[in-house]
Amino acid sequence: MIISARAALLSLSLFVLPSLMGCAQTGNNIPSETINPYPDWSGQWSRIGSLNWEPEGYAVAGPPPLTPEYQARREEFQRLRDQGVLVGDPPATCLPPGMPRLMTMSFPFEMIITPATSYILADWDSAVRRIYTDGRGWPDYMLAEFNGYSIGQWHDENGDGIYDMLSVETRSIKGPRSFDSSAVVLHDNNETVVFEEFRRLDENTLENTITTIDDALTGPWTVKRQYSHTPPSDEVLWIEYVCAENNRHIKLGDEWYFLNSEEGTLDPTREGQPKLVPEAIE
Repeated sequence: MIISARAALLSLSLFVLPSLMGCAQTGNNIPSETINPYPDWSGQWSRIGSLNWEPEGYAVAGPPPLTPEYQARREEFQRLRDQGVLVGDPPATCLPPGMPRLMTMSFPFEMIITPATSYILADWDSAVRRIYTDGRGWPDYMLAEFNGYSIGQWHDENGDGIYDMLSVETRSIKGPRSFDSSAVVLHDNNETVVFEEFRRLDENTLENTITTIDDALTGPWTVKRQYSHTPPSDEVLWIEYVCAENNRHIKLGDEWYFLNSEEGTLDPTREGQPKLVPEAIE
């Protein structure tokens, strides 16, 4: 049965969020005299698993849970891509990956934790996520952004006085967006809601349980993304990624071309498309 994103969100709120709130009470009651109840998740975190939204890949995990409409759209996008048309993968045209795709992390990221706000700084497109943990509610107006607006809550799951889980809800996410580069796109209405639970499994592994609610899906889609840790040091390498730099995809009207900088031509990306050779300027 296909349910709307709004219905799925209400269902999740009724059955999942109360348990999270119960857990949150433990975290909120940590004595004020505790020196620092927040975890140290500093350093560099790198993706574990594939760049498909399912970390094991769809061949192992099974196909994306798309509605018939969006499954048909994916198949059409894949057919066009086989012909060289660049569709179903917005970052290929230098648009930001947005949420939740950003959390596949093509490049490493770091987390900066403060009591009021936690920051996720990603090398991918120099993206910045702000997760507000100061107890605020949802504002009356939110400007839609590719990374959305995120409100989080710290939890002390084992009762030792130190927070060990960060739950996050993200709304107001701008499109177009896709889950990955295999033409699994999110709904055009951009009513996506994303829930996350960050936990450090061990010294070397951070896990993010991500549940996406979107009208392109038959129901909430939950995956577990994991990241490996490199401790802070002078040897940690951070890479500045700028999509527009060295991007060779060029769109003229409805046609995509590939810039051949060595020959100074626009090469075809699909069968039957003519190669464009600029006229010489005397």
